[in-house]
Amino acid sequence: MSVTTQLRRLRRVAVASGTACGLALALAAPAAPAAAAPRPVPQGARILGLELKAPNLTITFQDLNPDSVSHKLLLKPQGREREYELGVPGEGRVLTQTFDAGLLPGTGYCATIRTRSRYGRVNPIYYEYWSEEKCAQPSGSAQNPSDVSVGSIEGDAAPPPGSTRNYWINYYNKGAEAKDITIEVQPTGTMTMRKPPDSGTFSGFQCAAAGAGYRCTGGSLPNGGKAQIPFLGRVTTAGPGAIHVTISVAGDSNSTNNQQTLTTLSAP
Repeated sequence: MSVTTQLRRLRRVAVASGTACGLALALAAPAAPAAAAPRPVPQGARILGLELKAPNLTITFQDLNPDSVSHKLLLKPQGREREYELGVPGEGRVLTQTFDAGLLPGTGYCATIRTRSRYGRVNPIYYEYWSEEKCAQPSGSAQNPSDVSVGSIEGDAAPPPGSTRNYWINYYNKGAEAKDITIEVQPTGTMTMRKPPDSGTFSGFQCAAAGAGYRCTGGSLPNGGKAQIPFLGRVTTAGPGAIHVTISVAGDSNSTNNQQTLTTLSAP
């Protein structure tokens, strides 16, 4: 065998051996790990409502984070910052909390929620998220006044003498939430009152006889709210009569719509 033939055989063996080793290495090498799906970035909390009634604060918020472990309310009154612990209702759930925050009467406040979340059980990583800031003014303040008004008085304007009639007084609030409202109803002429409304039944009013009619205090009505309160009347004799209504609340922004009268005429 010539030297040339021997070299060719050695070259073929070497190439075959190299190919076999390459295949073995390729089979032994572990597969590249699949890229992990990016974890969605959660939010913290959303403030749904903020009500100030010194010294108490009422906040309603929604938990937006599946991994949240704490929510803290940061309150900023007049440039100072306070921090309060909130509950953790769970992702998607809404929680309303009322607590004494030492609010100053007639002062506006701004609130932010700082959410702390935990990702992973072994060597967990903690994240912090901030809600948008929400500010509020106390009811009846110059920045957020109430606007209560008396609407129509529904009922028979021509009741017969000696009859009893029920009348319904409509009242509204176009401004900020109104608390401690007062309604006074006075009949005149042939119209008299049978009895005042039951206390605590209508908008939380406490009602009692006053003069010829009644006076109700302590009622409340939210922004945009409307309600009715009854007047239980009796017509004594034939002739003209009337039902006079006045509504009032501290900080009312418009006193021109606080009175209403229904005149009646009882024919024999």
